[in-house]
Amino acid sequence: MKKFGSFLALGMLLMIILSFLAVVMKSLFQYNSNALQETIIYIHASIFMLGIVYAFVHDKHVRIDIFYQKNSEFKKNKVNFYGTLLLLIPFFSFILFSSFTYVYASWSILESSSESGGLPFVYALKTFILVIPALMLILAVIKLVRNR
Repeated sequence: MKKFGSFLALGMLLMIILSFLAVVMKSLFQYNSNALQETIIYIHASIFMLGIVYAFVHDKHVRIDIFYQKNSEFKKNKVNFYGTLLLLIPFFSFILFSSFTYVYASWSILESSSESGGLPFVYALKTFILVIPALMLILAVIKLVRNR
């Protein structure tokens, strides 16, 4: 999982470099590339979505720390257990099942960018809408079994 974090960090660095390049190209050469802009957006979206999984695995996800941090390990495990069971699993199950037809429709037409010179694989990015909830559900079940 450490390599996964390094991969996300490299993706962030790549996004920063490409953003800088896009600004320089537009400012100095009055050149704007839709493909470059969309690449930056795709990298950002991928890092954000994969970062959710990374944060959950390392127990750095959002919670109400004011109440959580002062509890004993037993109470923390209980909060994690019920939070996962009653909030995380239903939420990501809803996302997974409600977005299936949306992603399927994108794949069925091999959706591409509507912008001139944009990227031809919007459908690949939309696949993350299914992959991330599936990963989160798998990790949630693993955490439930381990912390029981």
